[in-house]
Amino acid sequence: MLVQISAVIAAVAFVFLVFYLIQTLKSLKLSLDEITSTMGQMKNEVTQISSEVQDVILNTNEMAIDVRAKLSKLNHLFSSVNDVGQVIHELTTSVKQTATGFIAAVKQTSIHKEEAQLSSKWNTILNGVAISLDMWQKIKAKKSPHSRVLK
Repeated sequence: MLVQISAVIAAVAFVFLVFYLIQTLKSLKLSLDEITSTMGQMKNEVTQISSEVQDVILNTNEMAIDVRAKLSKLNHLFSSVNDVGQVIHELTTSVKQTATGFIAAVKQTSIHKEEAQLSSKWNTILNGVAISLDMWQKIKAKKSPHSRVLK
């Protein structure tokens, strides 16, 4: 009878073991089904995201091409601005040299005028002195009749 009780206990234990194994396998099956469903959704989302990423990459490439074209145009613009700057610099240098030459010429003319004015003043003074001497001699000659004979 002990063998029979042991066999019954072993059978009951085996039934409980099988029952819990079935429950565990059902739970595992549900988890695997959920994982499969999630993987399917992820596959759809990844496909959608990859198409969006491709669109973004295409737009980025188009923008890069557009930016390069605009930078090329700006390079030409900056080159032109540089050329204009150089021309203005040369023009300014030329005007500066011309102004310097003009100022030097005006100063030279002013110096010559001052010298001419000084020469003119000296000439006037010398003429005045000569006239004064001449008048002095005439006055002396009128006062003394002997000085006419001596002359």
